[in-house]
Order: sequence, then C-alpha cells, then structure tokens
Amino acid sequence: MFKTTQSKLNIRKIIEGESVTALYQPIISLKRKGLIGFEGLAHGVYPDNKAVIPAEELSLAASQGGLSLALDRLRRKKVLEQFKPIQEAYPDTMLTLSFDGSILGEEVEGSGHLIQTVKNMGLNPWNICIEIIESKVDNVDELQKFVDTYRDYGFLIALEDVGTGHFNLNHIVLLKPDIMKVDRSLIEGIQDNFYKQQILKSLVFLCRTLGTMIIAEGVETKEEALTVLQLGADMLQGDYFSKPQEPSQSLQESYTDKITDLAATFRTGVGKKIRIKRVNYTKYNSMIEELLTDLSQTSASAFDLKLFQAAARLPFIECFYIIDEKGIQETKTYFSKNEDLHNNKLMFRPAPKGTDHSMKDYYYMLIEDGVEKSYITEPYLSMASGNLGVTISTLFTDTLQKKYLFCVDIKAEKSVY
Repeated sequence: MFKTTQSKLNIRKIIEGESVTALYQPIISLKRKGLIGFEGLAHGVYPDNKAVIPAEELSLAASQGGLSLALDRLRRKKVLEQFKPIQEAYPDTMLTLSFDGSILGEEVEGSGHLIQTVKNMGLNPWNICIEIIESKVDNVDELQKFVDTYRDYGFLIALEDVGTGHFNLNHIVLLKPDIMKVDRSLIEGIQDNFYKQQILKSLVFLCRTLGTMIIAEGVETKEEALTVLQLGADMLQGDYFSKPQEPSQSLQESYTDKITDLAATFRTGVGKKIRIKRVNYTKYNSMIEELLTDLSQTSASAFDLKLFQAAARLPFIECFYIIDEKGIQETKTYFSKNEDLHNNKLMFRPAPKGTDHSMKDYYYMLIEDGVEKSYITEPYLSMASGNLGVTISTLFTDTLQKKYLFCVDIKAEKSVY
C-alpha cells in the first residue's frame, strides 16, 4: 500500500504524464446476434517500466493525494480518445463510462468538463452511457443533480453494482436509469443456484416494468451466459466473450465466434426445455386429474386416506392438502416419503387440519372469483417445508356436490410452471 507522501508524488507524475491506457470490453446482444457497445476501462502504467498499475492501487493513490477527480477525468479522456475510431467503424455503438460516485459533486459544480470533452472529440452524447458506481455515492442530492445535468445533455444513465449488498432500490426510483448492470457476484455460478436465478428473474421483471435495459456483467462461462439469457437479460458482458483489451481487429474476432456458438446452443437448449416441460406438464396434469377423479367420487370423510395413499406413491410431489369452500383446511398435510423438511420447526411446519387459508391467493382466485378451475402460484417460500415452491390448486366437488380445493405443492426447481 502507498504511503500518503509517496502516493501524491507517484500519482501526480502518472496524471501529468497521462500514463494511462484505455481498454474496451464488448457488450453483446444475442437477440441481435452482435455488438451493442463497449465498456470503456483504463489502467495506469508506471512511466519508467510500463508495468500495469492495478486499478485499486491507482484509485487509492489518487484518493490519498486528493487527485481522484483528475484521475477520473484522465481515464475518461483516454477512453473517449480511442473510442473515436471505434465509433467510426461501428456508428451505432454505445460506450459506457464509469463514474466514481465520490466525485460527482465536484464534476457537477465544474464547467461541464465531460460534455465539452465529448464535443471536442466529435462524439455524440447519445452514444455514451454514464455508469454510476452508486456504492461510492455519499450525497444523494449531488447524485440527482449529476444525473439530471447529464441526461439533459443527452447521455444515457446506468446503475452499476446491481445485485450486491451496496445496491439501493431507492436509487432506481430517484434516477430512473436507462440501464442496470447486474454485478458479477450475482452472475457467478448462477446456472447452479436457484436463489440467484430468482433474484435475477425479479430484477428482469422490474426492468421490464420500468422500461430499463439490463446487462449481465461479468459473464465468464457458457453456462452462465445461457442461464442469464434464459432468465431474460437483454445484454451480456464478460470475459467469456472477450477480456478488456486495447482496440484492434482481434477485439471483434474475440467475440464473433462465441456469439454464433452461443446462439446455436441457446436455440437447441430452449427446444429441449420446451419438450421436457411438455412431458412434465403432462405428467403433473395426469396425476392431478387422476386424483381429482378419485376425490370427486368419494366423501370428505375419505379425503385423508386418499391423500395418504397418494403421497406414498408419488415421490416427486412435496405435499398435498385439501381446503373447503370457506378456506379451512379439510385434511392433514401429507408429504412425500422422500421429502426433506426444514429443521426449524418453529418457523416451518405443515399446516394442520383446521388451518384458515382464506387469505391465500390460490383460495380467493378460485372460490371467490368462480371463473377459473385451476390456479398456479409464483414461486414462494413454503412455510410448510422451508423450501421454495409453487402451489397448484384445482377446484372440485365431492359426492355431495360440495366445493373443495385440491392443493399440490411442488419444489420450485422441479416445477415446469
């Protein structure tokens, strides 16, 4: 780590000598099967031996030397300078530029340094997206002023760090970003993590509602790329396509083959999932219809026996239960013999006979609405087992023509709904 006096001397020399190199990492849209833009990055180099200075070390030295704004402007200048020929080759290409949230106030109060730099280089603000690293923002009023100022100039606005512990949902309401960049911490290993998948799925839904595009950042493997695409990410960025590098012909060559291969695999995978989903859908529906036929031919007094027998022979189901017309649980909750339940019995335990379910969406959507005969919930945390799951509820009548709801819980990762 630098000492303060040494930091001031070294960082000043680097800034004055403009010892910074611009790097670019492509941002890909699989739907367009091509390039959307680049994130512009920059690293420092030691003036004497041209060795790379780690970004964290350079930023620390600038902060200690009171030169964070000067370093930030130098980085952006180098990125913009070398982006000019890239934009000439790809006129519709977007460039994303990161801003250190800790210097936003200084930037706004200045003389429009960024817009002047962009105009002097013959670049169009509409092609440039300002990425705000919100975890470093200390003053929300300065953040709002900064965004309003540069949006009026025509710049796009993006929020970084989405999906990390620093992310603040209030900033979405405040800034109304054009783009949200999902952090690598959420993308890493997402293909094997159901919780991460649901979080990204929720963020995608939020972005769709707000009219905001979403970029999955830090994609490093084909499996991660396929998963985030399936979950609805609009664009992808990461070392899987290309590491950040200086502008060259190889920059384009680094991602073209990956896009072609990924598109082919994605189409094949989607087709396979659809076929599996159809098979499973048929299996679940057939099982439910068979049980409903059996239940509708008996009286309520025999419901418990029927569910007990069904749970023993259907291991892919988490549990069954039946609710009467008033929303009261008519039977016990019967679990599959292979089902693992949560250890915390205080929070997670099966609902006993007599439990009131009248506030559950699957109750009032069927009983009170009276139009639909079946309802499938969104994935939720089951208070019966502690697992994420979905509930499939179907309306039926017994031999006395009394209405009941037959409820089937399935673990979310096994669900095809």
